[in-house]
This record gives sequence, C-alpha cells and structure tokens, in this order.
Amino acid sequence: MLISLTDLLSWRVRAGERRLALHDLLFEAETRRLVYVMVEPAGLAPGDRVLIAASALGVPEAEAQEMPLHLREDELDRAPRCGGGHDEMVAMLAAMPPMVIGPFGAPSAPLLMPEHERPGEDEPDPRAQAALARYDRLGDWLGHPVFARDGEAGTVSDLLYDPVAGELTHIVVDNGKLFGHRQRAVPMFELVTRAEAERGGHVVLDVTLAGLETAPLASDMLTPE
Repeated sequence: MLISLTDLLSWRVRAGERRLALHDLLFEAETRRLVYVMVEPAGLAPGDRVLIAASALGVPEAEAQEMPLHLREDELDRAPRCGGGHDEMVAMLAAMPPMVIGPFGAPSAPLLMPEHERPGEDEPDPRAQAALARYDRLGDWLGHPVFARDGEAGTVSDLLYDPVAGELTHIVVDNGKLFGHRQRAVPMFELVTRAEAERGGHVVLDVTLAGLETAPLASDMLTPE
C-alpha cells in the first residue's frame, strides 16, 4: 500500500527518544526518489530546520504515524540546518555535496567540493542553480493545473509514496468538480513534463480525460491507518 505525502507531513520522525516535526519533503521528479526530509528538532531557534538524507529513514509506521530515523544524537546535531525559507534551503543545498546513488538505491553524499573549485563571492553559484532545478518540494506541485492530452483535467492535490521502494508512484489529480468530485491517482510514469514556476508550474500527463476518469481513486490505494 502507499502513503500520501500530504498526510506524511503531519507525522513525526522518531530519533531515539526524540520526536521531530516533519516540515518538508524534497524529491527528484526524474528518478521519482525521495532524497531529503526537513525536520524541526526541539531546541532550535524558531523557524530553523534540519536537512536529513531520506536514506537515514526507516519504513514509516502508519499506525503510529511515525518514521524511525537511523541517526545517532550527535549525527543529528551536526546535520545541516537553515531557516525554512525557499532561498535559504536552496543556498544550503548548494553548499552541500551532490547526492550519489549507492548500490541499493540509497542516496549518500561524497566529499565536499574542493576550495579551488568553488565560485567567488560575485560569481553565480552553479550548484545553487543545479539544486533549484534538480530537487522539488511537495509544495512546488500542490494546487497546480493538470493537463491531459485533450484538455485541462484539474489540479495536483497530492503525491503517493511507496515506502518500501523509496519512490513516488502516483500523482493525485483533483477534478475540481462540485458534483462528481473525485481524486484520481495517475502513475508517475505518465508524467510528460512539469512547467517551471515562472511558467505556471502546470503538469502535463500522457493520458486522456476519459482515461483519467477511469483511473483508481487515490483513497483506495492508501495504507489504512
């Protein structure tokens, strides 16, 4: 069964005896893999967040609405942190090494970029641009228009996640109808493109409007609590 990412944001991350609020989720649309989670440990300044590689998470526990975090206390305390704003998050990602995919599909970080390869203060940082282009936040998708091959289909209301495979599986499309209101789950492999935010952020799917109407209901695919 699958998990709603919007529901997941109301869960907690468990690190030993500590319970951490889950603030945001970052993923790669191209590979459909969840790459980072942003959490809020107690004791930080208001608005501060800590970025954790998704590979450190265990299998979500639906009944408890928690995800175990396989990090020691000292590792959690040393994790990169920033304010919750978009620009601050992108700057933090740019300062971190790029993620690589290990033998079992889990992302891990290699060594930091050597000092002599880093851009000067007045130069645009290509890593910031790469981070902005590569990683999507859940909020970057929600509420944006969805187009089928033959017309507008509704809006993105959620994304579904397979915690065992560690990847996003479906886009949930809300048809927006007052009568006959439905939220249908369309496989991620049907995604043709998602426009940049400056161009509306709309999503294009390789399905017809009629095909969308016969897609499974998202509620039928979720892990029961």
